[in-house]
Amino acid sequence: MENLLIIEDDIVQSHFMANYICKEISNIRLYNIATTGKEALNIIKDKKINIIILDLNLPDMTGIDILNYIDKENIQGLDASIIIVTGEMELLRQVKNNKYIYTYYSKVNGYETIINDIKNIVDEKQKTQKSDLITEQIKNELQKLKFNFSYIGTKYLYDCIKECYDREDIYNINLKSDIYPILAKKYNKTINSIKSCIFKSIVIMYCESSEQNLSDYFGYKIITKPKMKDIIFGVIQKIK
Repeated sequence: MENLLIIEDDIVQSHFMANYICKEISNIRLYNIATTGKEALNIIKDKKINIIILDLNLPDMTGIDILNYIDKENIQGLDASIIIVTGEMELLRQVKNNKYIYTYYSKVNGYETIINDIKNIVDEKQKTQKSDLITEQIKNELQKLKFNFSYIGTKYLYDCIKECYDREDIYNINLKSDIYPILAKKYNKTINSIKSCIFKSIVIMYCESSEQNLSDYFGYKIITKPKMKDIIFGVIQKIK
């Protein structure tokens, strides 16, 4: 559920907008409505806001002042996307680039554009949250196997697992042709270098992880040490 903040001094318009948005989008929640810039900044400092609809013409300050404050303070932990909705074109021309601004348009455009923008923002945030969760899960599984993240090969192995996880038919993946070239391009390395670093990281893991630990992890008695694909698919099975 994403938290919505509407910053608008017109009470009737802000409530109409809030009702319309929450009716059209099920996974969004109205966190608050601010009618002044000071009130808005106090809410934003809580860092619980995901989407902000910002009017630029407020009674105590402009929306530009709010944007400048957010940009200057660089509020740690703030994960908000800002949609500017204004009829003040002169103020709009004064808006500078800001990493939080998603889009902007005139109030005369109606609410359909707002709905589409918010749906896109929600989709993007949910994809990011899912990706962050998978990232953490993969790291946890590699740590259980006693992989050392100070080695670049472990980072490459993590990337291999992430790339394989995102594929539908993971058991038909050819690492050499399907995955290693992606990593080679990403890190500006050769395919052989990527493969070699991963292999070294696995060898180090063998020294750090006991036979019992490997046996417990993979669910069978270890006769031969698990190879790269065994590790990749084993981790993916744990987090699927």
